[in-house]
Amino acid sequence: MTDKCEAVWSPTDDQINDIIIPAMQATVKEYVGYANELKCPPGFIALMLRDIADSFEANSSKVDSGCDCC
Repeated sequence: MTDKCEAVWSPTDDQINDIIIPAMQATVKEYVGYANELKCPPGFIALMLRDIADSFEANSSKVDSGCDCC
């Protein structure tokens, strides 16, 4: 996805309600489980999530965007 696509794209209400919110809730539940299993501070979980976000940003040019604006 290019910067142009990121600036133009926004999720629909259905995408927010049916995909994004449930995915975020499931992710939180999963990572709370990891924190409990590891008995680690919340900051370590935040670091893990930042690393995941950084990977997506670093590899965004390698992903086929399927975006109509690009």
